[in-house]
Amino acid sequence: MKYAIQNIHSGQLIDYCETKEQALHWLISYPVELVETANASKVSVEYTELGGPWGYGHQEESFCTYGGLLTCVKRLIKWMQSIASTFGPDAREIKDFFRHCRLYVNGNDKSEWLWEQSRKIDLKTLYV
Repeated sequence: MKYAIQNIHSGQLIDYCETKEQALHWLISYPVELVETANASKVSVEYTELGGPWGYGHQEESFCTYGGLLTCVKRLIKWMQSIASTFGPDAREIKDFFRHCRLYVNGNDKSEWLWEQSRKIDLKTLYV
């Protein structure tokens, strides 16, 4: 059995462990939750940049959460809002970031939905 250790506020995955006992340090010291991965939905976003101005690229899992599907989607939307707020007032930069992201829901590629949501980003909705 595998467990996911996640931030209780954002749902962001922190680490994995095999037993509850292995997670005890996390559970005592930090505001985290323990989720059994076998019975949970998984939503993850991978950022991939194949090349940059200096000729190198990278790939990383930018967001990952486990839990009920509705909870995971709510956490994904909060994460998207958080990412959008870090880029400043230029919506083009936000859209460019999300263009390099792929969304996976329970292993299924749902990137088209993510890209559609990012195309809807408008400066008027970000900054009041």
